[in-house]
Amino acid sequence: MTSKADWEEIERLFHEAVDLPADERQALLASASAPVRAEVESLLKTEDEAVFVARPDRLAADLLDQPSALSASECIGKYQIESLITVGGMGEVYLARNRSGGPVALKILRRHLVSSPQAVDRFQTEVRAASALDDPNIVTVYESGDSPAGLFLAMEWVEGPTFRQLMANGAAKVSDASDWGEQAASALAAAHAADILHRDIKPENIILRKDGVVKILDFGLARLAGPVRIETDSMGASGTISGTLSGTLLYMSPEILRGETASSASDVFSLGALLYELWTGRHPFAGETPLDVFEAIECRVVAAPSTLRAAIPPEIDSLILRMLNRDPALRPPACEVREVFSKFSART
Repeated sequence: MTSKADWEEIERLFHEAVDLPADERQALLASASAPVRAEVESLLKTEDEAVFVARPDRLAADLLDQPSALSASECIGKYQIESLITVGGMGEVYLARNRSGGPVALKILRRHLVSSPQAVDRFQTEVRAASALDDPNIVTVYESGDSPAGLFLAMEWVEGPTFRQLMANGAAKVSDASDWGEQAASALAAAHAADILHRDIKPENIILRKDGVVKILDFGLARLAGPVRIETDSMGASGTISGTLSGTLLYMSPEILRGETASSASDVFSLGALLYELWTGRHPFAGETPLDVFEAIECRVVAAPSTLRAAIPPEIDSLILRMLNRDPALRPPACEVREVFSKFSART
C-alpha cells in the first residue's frame, strides 16, 4: 500500500508535472521511485483523458464565444422553447412543449459544435443508447433530429429533485433509501442486460419524480456492446479537466481511474458510492483535493455504513461494501443489488 510520504511526493510531482509537455514530464519523473512514478503517470493520464463534467462556475470561460441561449417561443421542429434549464459541455437543455402535447426536455447540440466529430459522436451515442432502452426507471427518448439550431434530442420531462438535492437533507429513511436504491439498480440492470454501460452514474444524473419513480438520465457517456476505456473525446470544450472533476471523480471506480477497462461492475461501484452517501449522509471517499479522492478510492478502508448509522440492516451493510469492492469481479451484479434492496423497500 502506498505510504503517506509517498502520497505527499505523488501530489507534489503531479502538481509540478500537470502543465508540462510530455518530454519535460518524463525528465521531472526520472528520479522518482518506480511506484511513485507509476502513480503520478496514472494520475496524469486520467487528468489528460478523464471525463469532463461541466460545472456552472467553469462554464463562463467556455461559453464566451458561443451563441446565446435560444429564446422562448422559438421552435425546434415541433417543439416550442419555454425556458433554458441548464448548459453543459454537450450543449443546452430546455423545457419545451410539444405543440400537439405536453412538456419535454429538449437537449440541443448547438450548430457551432456540430463540426466536432467527438461532440457529434457523443450526442449520437446518447441517442442510440437511450433509444435502445425501454424501462420505467430510464428517461424515455421520444425522437431526435436536426434543426437550424443544431442536433436535438427530445426526452421525457421529469419534474422532481435530483439525488444530489435529496442528499442535501441528510441520510434518507431506510424505506425510502431502499426503494430508491432498488429502482436505480433496476435501471442499471436493464441497461446492462442490453450491453449498455452508463459510465457516469452520479447524484445529478438520477431524479426522483414527484410520484416516487426514480429516473436515470444522461447516457452521453454510454457505450454499446461491452467494456470500454476512457477516451480523449470525452473532454470538454475548454480542453482541460482541471478543477472540474469533483462531481464525477467521487463516483469513479478504481479501474476507470487507473485507465483500465470499464464494465458493468464499474457502474455498480458508482452506484454503491452514491447509495453509501444516501444511506449515511457521508461520502465514502470524500477528500479536500482531487488527489485526496484518488488516494481514498485506491487505498481507503471503507467503514461499514452501519458504523455511521445503526439503523442500516446488516444485509444492506454487506451489500454496499460489496458494491465498493476494489476488485470488479467481487461486486454484485445490478440485478442482485435490486433484489436485496427490494426486501426493505416501502413498496414491498
